Amino acid sequence: MLFLYSLAILCLSLFASAAPVNGSPKRWSSSSQAVAFEPVRFINHFGSSIPADTAITLEWTGGSGRGFDVYYIPQWPQQKDYYPVELVSGTTSNHFTWHTPKADEFPKGTTFILGVNDEVTSLSSDWYDITGMMNFAH
Repeated sequence: MLFLYSLAILCLSLFASAAPVNGSPKRWSSSSQAVAFEPVRFINHFGSSIPADTAITLEWTGGSGRGFDVYYIPQWPQQKDYYPVELVSGTTSNHFTWHTPKADEFPKGTTFILGVNDEVTSLSSDWYDITGMMNFAH
């Protein structure tokens, strides 16, 4: 269910254009203990394309430290439904090495969106980060 909620937020954020706002750290409560955390943000400088069959270390900062899900969403011409492809779930690390798909795994014209979600969600956008669309270089 959390994954579907994350996907819904992701889709909404793709269609909404809002300037990012840097705010103070957010708080979540577990039992009676409150913990502050910074917004989840990729620290990679992604170009306009993702190369095929290549190891890329994805890195991010912030979050609660309780776990992260990392995924990508492939999209290509004439595709009717978009589904995220999970790369890792529940990792407490702030990096993940992704071996990108081989060129023949997706049709020409495919784009990718990369995302990272914190295990602790909120109504703000601080608990996740997504990239813009990047071409899959064949």
